[in-house]
Amino acid sequence: MKFTRLASAVLLYTASLPILAASYTATELPTDTLGQNQYAVSIDNTGVMLTAIENIYNAPVDLSTIDFENAFIIAGLTDIEAARNGQFNLADYTFLIARAIAGSSNFSFFTQQLGRMQAYKTDGSDANFDYINAFDTESEALGGFSRAMETTPRDSTAGTHIVGNTVGPFRTIDYVNLNGENVKYIISDFDQRAFAQVGENVTPLLPIDTTLGGTSQVNRINANYVAAGSGSIEATGALTTGLANCDDDEIRGDQPIEACLRSIITVTSNGALTRRSDLWLQRAHLWSMDVEGTVTDTRTFGTLVTDEEPALQGSSQALDVNINGVGVGVASVKFADGTLQSTAAAMFLASGEVVQIIDDEALLPNSAISINDIGYVVGLRRQRINNIPRNKMFIYNRNDSSVTFPDDFFDTSSTVPRSINNNNLVVGSADVEATNVTNRKTAAFIYDIEADTFTNLNTLVSCDSPFDFIEAIDINDSNQIIVSALTKKAARNARGELIKDDAGEDVLVDTIVTVKLNPTGQAPTVCSNDDLGIPDRQGASTGIFMFTLLSFAAFFRRRVKK
Repeated sequence: MKFTRLASAVLLYTASLPILAASYTATELPTDTLGQNQYAVSIDNTGVMLTAIENIYNAPVDLSTIDFENAFIIAGLTDIEAARNGQFNLADYTFLIARAIAGSSNFSFFTQQLGRMQAYKTDGSDANFDYINAFDTESEALGGFSRAMETTPRDSTAGTHIVGNTVGPFRTIDYVNLNGENVKYIISDFDQRAFAQVGENVTPLLPIDTTLGGTSQVNRINANYVAAGSGSIEATGALTTGLANCDDDEIRGDQPIEACLRSIITVTSNGALTRRSDLWLQRAHLWSMDVEGTVTDTRTFGTLVTDEEPALQGSSQALDVNINGVGVGVASVKFADGTLQSTAAAMFLASGEVVQIIDDEALLPNSAISINDIGYVVGLRRQRINNIPRNKMFIYNRNDSSVTFPDDFFDTSSTVPRSINNNNLVVGSADVEATNVTNRKTAAFIYDIEADTFTNLNTLVSCDSPFDFIEAIDINDSNQIIVSALTKKAARNARGELIKDDAGEDVLVDTIVTVKLNPTGQAPTVCSNDDLGIPDRQGASTGIFMFTLLSFAAFFRRRVKK
């Protein structure tokens, strides 16, 4: 069904016409007992899905990281003696878990580390939901994995090779300060790092430059075990200055050198610590692996700025790679007047060449997001509509170099494609509210390139679906789709126990869940608008894509003078 602008207006503003539905069955992944929210990440051609769980239930408490003489700890606990012995009532357990998550988010050296996001792999069955541990380790004291690192899975292939992003494992350092006091610091030896996991074999996807551990990020992996991402190629002056300061006893001050080095990666912004982005020059990377997941080759690519020193050339990042080894993503480009840089959709070829996909300077900034094996590339252009930044999807055909901008739900709808399969079907999210505000309600869509049809996936499931599909994340070659959806679920506490109201009933809250859509192969049924009515929901967000618009949102912000 093609959503013309007129049809979209009718859908948005009337409730009188029937709408097609039910081309897919919807199955929620069974993670009710794992964590608060779950976010769809990917689905490969074997049907294996990756998902990220937010704020897992029954997270471990590491007693060795808790100073029971600390005034904040004393004030926060209701039964400190029981807590010393690892016996926590619900209030104390909730307090300690919240403290660990907050400390991790704020780069604290003095709290237990507990990642807000944890990665899982599943085929959708109750009995097959596996934790993706990356660099995490098990200990007898915790009775399992530490869950200290925030890990975001990104993609898988063949049901075996998983890629994702995480941080280094944490360790405790005992330091005696100038007052003779013993202080425990909780430190990781490196920050953001991509990884590949095959079974229990975990391989770091290292960048070219590993000064202070370097930085790397992976986004996709193809069927030939080539992973696309980005990484550091050279330390900047800001990093070398920071390293020199940590080597100077007077400048470093009364802290272990490991803490000083770790502090280099952060900067205070709006009163909070955040990661710095100026420590390394970063470029697109393609990592080639063998069947065991061992890296056999690492290739890097430049930018679309070639007449300057590397430090002035901006950045590049590969967001996807097809079976032919052609990567796509985003790279810095210089305007014709030579005074400004923007970001442009780019292809990264086996020859090492970086090719700009859309030459028209008036269409900057833009980015390529996904490529299939046939040669179609899907991406987006960032533009201002009614003085508000919006995204518009484009389709590039590598076989004839044509670029088209398909119609979406309505003129000012912001559209973000996420993935394209080898049947030339694109999935993503798009605005369905024609309001003049920045953040608007979104719906998952599917776009058929050959038929030129742009369809709301909420209209292609059963009439009584309890889900509101807000974002389609990935589609495989069997046309199975993984989406993030809003629905009402029973609230649970930090231990995963159901919360009851005064009448003993479950407390229902808006929850983000991952849903797998399977094509039925049948003609869609007809539902009325009342059948399809899903009330607007508040209080939840698409947190993992945060992830962003992936991480290339950072590239769009770099339209600055160099």
